[in-house]
Amino acid sequence: MKWFDKSKLHTVAELRAEYKRLLIKHHPDNGGKVSDMQEINAEYDALYSILSKENAADDTHTTYEENEQFKAILNEISGFNMTVEIIGTWVWAFDCFQYKDRLKELGFKWAAKKKAWIWHSEPYRRYHKGEIPLSEIKAKYGCQTVRSQHRQYSLD
Repeated sequence: MKWFDKSKLHTVAELRAEYKRLLIKHHPDNGGKVSDMQEINAEYDALYSILSKENAADDTHTTYEENEQFKAILNEISGFNMTVEIIGTWVWAFDCFQYKDRLKELGFKWAAKKKAWIWHSEPYRRYHKGEIPLSEIKAKYGCQTVRSQHRQYSLD
């Protein structure tokens, strides 16, 4: 495999993390080549198929359709100048007021208390009564910052 090192990837979560890293670096909106992204996507699909079968008993197992939705969402928002974090299987977008209309169209929901737009492949079901701080959610499910907002400065 040209883009992914199979020996270092043992779960779908690890594969997704590596895919996100490659997406940031090689996506055409970030200056990469379309042909490179096509190769990355093809390898990702092949490895996803292998790893999802190997880890079928894992609680974080997702369906093929959910995986495709996840990839599509990351591709759609990769060119936005905002902070994107993956927490568990949720995509969180911070500092993104100028993209709110587009995020709504993509299926993101506004989390007022967290001051973030969130996306998940299936409808949200609440399993608790209280509000859980974002730091606890990150500690429980893990967090990876996919993209940090780039500050734009002017010399005015």
